[in-house]
Amino acid sequence: MTISIVKCFVAHFLRVMSISLFITFGVYGQTIRLNYTKQPLNEILLDLNQRYQIQISVNANLSSNCVISIKKQFASTDEALEALAKKCDLQLVKISNVYTFRQPVPVKPKPIVKKEKPAFYTYRGVVVESNSQEPLPYTLIQFTNGHVVTDENGYFAFKSPQKNVTAQFRHLGYQVTNTLLLPGQVSKVALLSQPQLLEEVVVTSKPTLQEVRQEIPRTRLGQDAGHIAFNDIANNLMPGNSDNLIFNNLRMYPGVMAAGESITDYVIWGSYAGQNHVIYDGITLFNSWGINDDIGRVNPYMVKNVNLYKGGYNVPYGERVGGVIMIDGRSGDRQKPELGISLSNQLANGYINVPLFNNRVSLQLAGRKTYYELLDLSSTPQADNEFIVPAYDYSDFNLKFTASLFLQDRFEVSLIGSQDSYNGTFTSELRRRTIEDIQVSSRQAGSSIKYVKSWKNKGVTDLSFSQSEYKPELKTNYSVKAPFPGLPDTIKSFNWANTVSEQTARLTHRLPAVNHHQLQLSVGWINQATSVSSQSTQRVLEDIKSQQTRWSLYALDEMQWGALSLNLGLKADFTQFEATPYLQPRVNGRFKINPKWNINFGWGIYNQFVSKYSVIDEIGNQRDVWQTSNGNAFPVLRAIHQVVGVSYLTHQWEISLEGHFNTFDGANRYFIGRNGLPFFAGGDARSLGLDVFVKKRIQNHEFWMAYSLGQVEERFAVNQRRLLPYKEAPQSQRHEFKIAAVLNFSPFYLTLTNVNGSGFTNNTVEVINQDLVPYWRTDIAAQYRFRLNKLRFQAGFSILNVFNRSNVRLNQSVNVPDGSIINTIGIPFTPTFYLNVGI
Repeated sequence: MTISIVKCFVAHFLRVMSISLFITFGVYGQTIRLNYTKQPLNEILLDLNQRYQIQISVNANLSSNCVISIKKQFASTDEALEALAKKCDLQLVKISNVYTFRQPVPVKPKPIVKKEKPAFYTYRGVVVESNSQEPLPYTLIQFTNGHVVTDENGYFAFKSPQKNVTAQFRHLGYQVTNTLLLPGQVSKVALLSQPQLLEEVVVTSKPTLQEVRQEIPRTRLGQDAGHIAFNDIANNLMPGNSDNLIFNNLRMYPGVMAAGESITDYVIWGSYAGQNHVIYDGITLFNSWGINDDIGRVNPYMVKNVNLYKGGYNVPYGERVGGVIMIDGRSGDRQKPELGISLSNQLANGYINVPLFNNRVSLQLAGRKTYYELLDLSSTPQADNEFIVPAYDYSDFNLKFTASLFLQDRFEVSLIGSQDSYNGTFTSELRRRTIEDIQVSSRQAGSSIKYVKSWKNKGVTDLSFSQSEYKPELKTNYSVKAPFPGLPDTIKSFNWANTVSEQTARLTHRLPAVNHHQLQLSVGWINQATSVSSQSTQRVLEDIKSQQTRWSLYALDEMQWGALSLNLGLKADFTQFEATPYLQPRVNGRFKINPKWNINFGWGIYNQFVSKYSVIDEIGNQRDVWQTSNGNAFPVLRAIHQVVGVSYLTHQWEISLEGHFNTFDGANRYFIGRNGLPFFAGGDARSLGLDVFVKKRIQNHEFWMAYSLGQVEERFAVNQRRLLPYKEAPQSQRHEFKIAAVLNFSPFYLTLTNVNGSGFTNNTVEVINQDLVPYWRTDIAAQYRFRLNKLRFQAGFSILNVFNRSNVRLNQSVNVPDGSIINTIGIPFTPTFYLNVGI
């Protein structure tokens, strides 16, 4: 009896006061059934001990404060006790055969180690020419983490985790240079253009020069889709008047039509008049050269570099649906004065450069004037065709002010103005007596202001303003003698003037390149206006003035990962006449298979808001009129470019194969019917082509051939009716083959060129079984360079159309009522002698 009382007392004591409870269990592998309702854990454990003899150690306070309800069967003791521990937020630990219930030890959270972002150092500066200190735009800068390209002002900015960066600078026509850049400084890297005269690179931050390599060529294509770069173009010797050096160079490369010798616009990948954008120092040139002969609107003394974008280019370039020709003007030598005089048997050209304000400012002035009537050596070709050979007069003026400000900031003012005229009278005694009189004149003027700011860690900002105006005037009169006496002669006239102008303001910011990206943002304001006045008896367009203003925004992300470069751009134009913006996505890419082989592509949508519209009279004569778009009668032009190419580039070889397919919507024409009433024809066009280019360098000599296979087709719907089938466009030429040899026997230089074309229709009205007149022109140029004390001389000659081939100009033919066609002659046999003197 006494023993029983003791046992009960001990059991009660263990339930209430004991610090630890030990229970013996000797049965394993049996099913454990738990069926309790609102029972403390210690009561449940005592019950299990009595039923299954389990050894357990538990804190009485923990076990008595946890009340459990559970009804479940478990396959093992471990599972049953784990379930109980889980309900009480306790931890079950088995040590030998003893189960222990413990409070879980709070797990200290692992300290969060913030990954420190790698420190990036900012490198910025400007690349200039060693002698003149002129900036070198689009210089390729390669370093360990990637590469960047200087902007149009020669500036660069990038970030790198490396404290010191050794960068390689590559610019066409200059030595490849490796040098050390230091962070936190504005470096001015001066590249050498004359390796034989200079032996080191000058860098204001004074890094150690690592390596200077050989000079690379002045012209390069195939690196980017549809792009050809011409650096220091004024030193390229090409046949023709040096006063039209841009066209003389571009015409010898694939994709730029040489046949037709168009005097209204370039024909680039089959483009129409007015579809290419020619830009000089930010100034739009609505006509890039004189009305006639071989004179460009930009003085060659003022030209530094030229970049041609045939198609597939990205958002920073141009405001047209065709190609873009960007002409970078010289900034002037701020170290020493320069004087240049060029005299030929056709034209006089003068240039002066004056450094000011302790060599921080340069002022350039240049001007030209023709004097054809004094010494004209050209010959009219002998041919059965009938030609107008006009008399011509041209003059122009250029001014540029460039100032280098604090921390390499720059301020520029550029002015350009030109005027020209030609007139000619043609009398034909064939068929009925026909008299044709043409008087044409034009005036073009423009100006631009630019301020470039280089920020310490935020990139480069470019603020620019520009204005441009072009006004051509035309007077055409012709009479055809009546076939029978007593009948009146046929007299027709077409007189008109067409003014087009543009004002722009643009703010562009380029962030430093970092983590494989370089972002560029831009916002611009553009105002364009046109006016048409006509005094002819048949007027398709009434005298009208039009104007449209728009905001233009774009964003460009230039990305590169190793061998792959990808540029994504989006442009948006907001107009007065359309609620939704004109969105123009564009993409360019390049993949370097190895250092020699390169694949590139380009795709994009393009819009144009001021265009040339064709006015065609009842016998097929065409006149092009500038007109702003309004979204209705004058729609916004839209084009889609698709370009893909492959190239093989070494110092000795340049081989490029490039194909394109471009479509154009919004091409409109206005026709005058036989009844004298006008009617409208809207339509579209498409251009398909393949360009092949092969250049070989042998020592200092260059030889190349260029071939273009192409077709341009157009179709129109008269008065918005059904579209007619596609037909050949007037400028469509299936084949064009060019060869050139540039021989450098310094100080003697010789260049030979030859162009053959299969011919073009040159007619807006389809002619059945029309015979195409092939194009053929051979040119030669020679030059001798020498010095007399401080004077530099270049003496030479050029002969265009050596064999006096009869070629016709594109879009310059005149149809007369009797069915005959009067063609304006292309450049005849034309020798030019010149002497250039420079100080």
